[in-house]
Amino acid sequence: MAFVRKIKKKDIAALVYIVSLLTLLLPWCYFDEGIDGIKYGTDIVNPKVFIVLAVSTFLCLMLAESPKARRLAKIFLLLHVVLYIFCALFWYVPLMTDFNLLLSLEAAHSGVYLSLLSISLVYLFYRTD
Repeated sequence: MAFVRKIKKKDIAALVYIVSLLTLLLPWCYFDEGIDGIKYGTDIVNPKVFIVLAVSTFLCLMLAESPKARRLAKIFLLLHVVLYIFCALFWYVPLMTDFNLLLSLEAAHSGVYLSLLSISLVYLFYRTD
């Protein structure tokens, strides 16, 4: 029982954040997999941007003690939401079309929405003090 008292909210938020990142392994978007070759969230989200954002967010979640650092962690969590929306709605299908919002909405699978829901829940959990 003493162990349970030592677990802080920031530790739970960091664990839930790591679990929410697993949704990138789900199918996100594809119109015709043979043409575009893009299927999973890991294929759509820019890996360099995502790694920097994920490491920064995790470090801020774990090391945030001051109110300023907590605000920075909240901003990083919101950047995840923006990144997911941007990547899911404006993904590019080579040889088929230019950027097309309607095509992206048509090709979006449940992985996009589950990713958005999970990272939003992490934000809401972390936001409540």
